[in-house]
Amino acid sequence: MKKYILKLILCGLVVNMTCSCHIKDKKEAKMAEERAAKIEQGREEALKRFTPMQKLMAEKAAKLPAENNPVVLHKFNADPAVLVYDDTVYIYCTNDFQQLEFSLGKSDNAYDKINTLNVFSSKDLVNWTDCGIIKVGGSSGAAKWAHNSWAPAICTKKINGKDKFFLYFADSANGIGVLSADSPTGPFVDPIGKALVSRGMPGIDGVYWLFDPAVFVDDDGTGYIYFGGGHQADFIHPKSARCAKLSDDMISLASDAIQIDPPFLFEDSGINKFGDTYYYSYCSNWQSRDGVQADPMVPVAVIAYMTSKNPLGPFEYKGYTLENPGTMYGAWGNNHHWIFTFRGKNYIAYHAQYVEKTLGLEKGGYRSLIISDFNINDDGSWPIQKGTKTGVEQSGTFNPYTTVPAATMWGSRNMIVSARQTLYPLKDGAYVCIKGVDFAKGAAKVVLNVAADHKGGTVEFRAGNFASGELLAKVEVGEETTASAEFIMPSEKVADLYIVLSGDVELVNWKVE
Repeated sequence: MKKYILKLILCGLVVNMTCSCHIKDKKEAKMAEERAAKIEQGREEALKRFTPMQKLMAEKAAKLPAENNPVVLHKFNADPAVLVYDDTVYIYCTNDFQQLEFSLGKSDNAYDKINTLNVFSSKDLVNWTDCGIIKVGGSSGAAKWAHNSWAPAICTKKINGKDKFFLYFADSANGIGVLSADSPTGPFVDPIGKALVSRGMPGIDGVYWLFDPAVFVDDDGTGYIYFGGGHQADFIHPKSARCAKLSDDMISLASDAIQIDPPFLFEDSGINKFGDTYYYSYCSNWQSRDGVQADPMVPVAVIAYMTSKNPLGPFEYKGYTLENPGTMYGAWGNNHHWIFTFRGKNYIAYHAQYVEKTLGLEKGGYRSLIISDFNINDDGSWPIQKGTKTGVEQSGTFNPYTTVPAATMWGSRNMIVSARQTLYPLKDGAYVCIKGVDFAKGAAKVVLNVAADHKGGTVEFRAGNFASGELLAKVEVGEETTASAEFIMPSEKVADLYIVLSGDVELVNWKVE
């Protein structure tokens, strides 16, 4: 009898425990279901904050793993200007994406709505940080007198013992302005409240397009500016380019504008110094060469160059060096370039128009930023060269031990980059990739910051592949703004890192430690 009673008691306990576990499982399942619904509702609300073009770029702009071009996928950029400062490359671009936001791709790029510039930075030429926009023209811009901001030029100079940064821009085709700042990313201000170069100034007559500045600071600290373009009847010798000496303050001219005569000039001034030789480069025009007799004969829409032993010329034509992007990428268009040196190696930044083809836009003219190796012969001449989608090799490795802004990447898929340079997933499993991350110092955890007013989700860190790569960390994010998780070192000390977002989470920055 006692055994029977004991058996009943044990059976009751088992039934009770089973029921308790079942109730607990149901409760946890219900909580998980409620959280998932809450996250989905949060995502629906969050996605309303982003524009159709931001979503389109996130979904359709892509490049293959072996391709380092275009440099940036989430925005259209043109007319690059490059500054190398503190072992970092900064690129300033015409913000074609601003025009796309206005046109929605239903009309060709008319450039007329562009009054901001995009800025990006990199320490390895492959992974780039979106540093945001510079508001240049219009009522909210630094230069309120200007309507547009196209084709920037950038330089730095030490003034009164302090590094100052000078950003020159074109106000449509009718003047050139200048902004100044104490850091490469600003804030920039207008130090003169008007155009630096404008119609009616000495030497400007005959400049059809008063735009496309290039700037250069010589070894002795003297600055020079180059600009102009366009042609009328005489397309062989338009004589519409100019150069001038800048004053010590870099915000006024120290000479009248001096004429340069680049054969078949269209636009896009560039200036470099290698050794004791000054190189002026430009984009040639589109006029048909059929039946034309000229010496020199410059091909259509290529980057050509001239040289001089004096920064103000006279310059002598030497040849052309970069083919039109149409011969490289299949999409023809005007070109605009900047040649620069980083860690002892030469590169050329320019733009091409092939990414727009993947978006299904009705119209075109929206350009993407490209960087290619740039070769110089032993005798100082520039060979004819082409770029590739493969692009340049990574210079060094990526450091994950400092706070990394979220909008730092080689590329992405289904990831929206917000106007404040945060990341938000268009759909679960959205990712950014950072190439060549060096984990040699080891790591125990990953720490990240997220934006407030979201319902939570997950942030995964994987090596090698966004879906099947080694899972290094999985951070569960609630409604808090900071989170962390254990970090497991990848099997390879240098690895491509994929940051994968799911749910309603907006990443601000991260680091491993």
